[in-house]
Amino acid sequence: PYVDGIELECPECKNKMQRTPEVIDCWFDSGSMPYAQWHYPFENKEFFEPDLFPADFISEGIDQTRGWFYSMLAISTIFTGKSSYKSVLVNDLILDKKGQKMSKSKGNSVDPLQLMSKFGADAIRWYLLAVSPPWIPTKFDEKNVVEIMNKFMGTLKNVYSFYVTYANIDKFKAAEYIQDNRKISSEIDRWIYSRMNSINKQVNDSMENFDLTKCVRLIQNFVIDDLSNWYVRRSRRRYWELELTDDKINAYLTLHRVLVETSKIMAPFAPFIAEDIYRNLTNEKSVHLMDFPTADENLIDSELEKEMQLIIDLVSLGRAARNNCQIKVRQTLQAIYVPEEYRDVVLRMTDLIKEEINVKEIKFISEKDKFVEYEIKPDFKIMGPKYGSHMKGISVALDSIDGSHVVETLHKGMEYYLELDGRSFRITEEDIIITIKDKEGFVFEAGKNMYVALDIKLTPDLISEGLARELVNKIQFTRKNNKLDIMDRIYLQYFANDEIAEVFSRFADYIKTETLTDRISRLDKPVADMTKWDINKRDVQILVNKTQEEL
Repeated sequence: PYVDGIELECPECKNKMQRTPEVIDCWFDSGSMPYAQWHYPFENKEFFEPDLFPADFISEGIDQTRGWFYSMLAISTIFTGKSSYKSVLVNDLILDKKGQKMSKSKGNSVDPLQLMSKFGADAIRWYLLAVSPPWIPTKFDEKNVVEIMNKFMGTLKNVYSFYVTYANIDKFKAAEYIQDNRKISSEIDRWIYSRMNSINKQVNDSMENFDLTKCVRLIQNFVIDDLSNWYVRRSRRRYWELELTDDKINAYLTLHRVLVETSKIMAPFAPFIAEDIYRNLTNEKSVHLMDFPTADENLIDSELEKEMQLIIDLVSLGRAARNNCQIKVRQTLQAIYVPEEYRDVVLRMTDLIKEEINVKEIKFISEKDKFVEYEIKPDFKIMGPKYGSHMKGISVALDSIDGSHVVETLHKGMEYYLELDGRSFRITEEDIIITIKDKEGFVFEAGKNMYVALDIKLTPDLISEGLARELVNKIQFTRKNNKLDIMDRIYLQYFANDEIAEVFSRFADYIKTETLTDRISRLDKPVADMTKWDINKRDVQILVNKTQEEL
């Protein structure tokens, strides 16, 4: 109240000015923000009306529904006849992992500064957007932040590190090359460009609709599934070439461009890691000074994406089949059977599928029933009321007949009748419980309206090839444990039984190529510093030295 004693002099009329006696709600001030910040309509009218009013969107917590959101709407409607904003993005509350409101008294609150110190601001931002849409209450769980750190941030850093490591080895600088989009010959390069631009288009559409959760999930899935688990893994051999071939240059240029574009599109959501990647790859000032990227629709090949996704799905089913029978991917198998309808696409990418699933050949089938057996039992809840006292005999009869024949008959749309005690009983799919079992020597896997079957019978030759791949894996681990550089060439010594020695001899060229080995020697007895490995229940000891360090 003491401000009532203050008087100001009006600079124009020289009269005294005092506080007006009326008191207005402070929300009136906040609701007047769109005009007051520009001193409109007294100033800035020429650019306020066409450019700055109404705002595209405003964003605040759900508790502002009857505060700021309402006061802005009410004042603007009275003043101009329309709202001062086009859209509202409402943030709901952040709760604890059990869905309870956070409170210091309950001891379930978290300190955001401690979280950012522990995980980084990017991981927290990304998690809060990815876990649920902003307008849904978020159940905060630190374990999920760790998952974001490891699964997404970790994957992105690994891809970036992969590029930088090999580019540094080759002294490759992307800025020294001009990339012509019309001359992208490699199918996998064209595919990753297409996926990148498709994701870019979807992210822009989602941003326009304020669906930020969809945005970060699209980017996250692209980095993990498309870029890391498929493109880089499928292209890694291109970076191993000793010479800087045209294909290797294109691989570098493609990965460089994809990483730069990814840093741009994720910059609003993870500003710090995006800035690091962008500046290090381009030597430019800041990703945040760049225009937000838009899709180049000339690089989108929907048919190629569809075909590659088909191959990815088939490979995923093949790997799932291996997991089900617990056969490692490094153990070579004879064949995978895929549906005849995919023949054209599969034949174009045969080598890719064979390498991914580690099989010698691909065969085509028209019916999945050749690889599964069906066991049938009566569903007493359905059949009981229909056949009453005959159910015991029907149950015994169904146990004794070929279930596959019954299922095949029904799948063809034909009727099946069970002859029992001089009577015919009609059997429908609703009457029976069908159990599917793999036929001996095969593993069947289905999903996404497709299926594959693996021939899992192991011959001595297949077992030997599997051992060779295991040896390569363990040699690579030994290289890494010995802190050898990626391109260091090595001299390999080993101590093992005659079976393993035969594998080393038979697959010498393959082992040398995969591990950058110049020479392999078998020892009569172990020596110091050897590393012991279990190769499919066979003891092997190996010693790895850089070639120039031979003794």
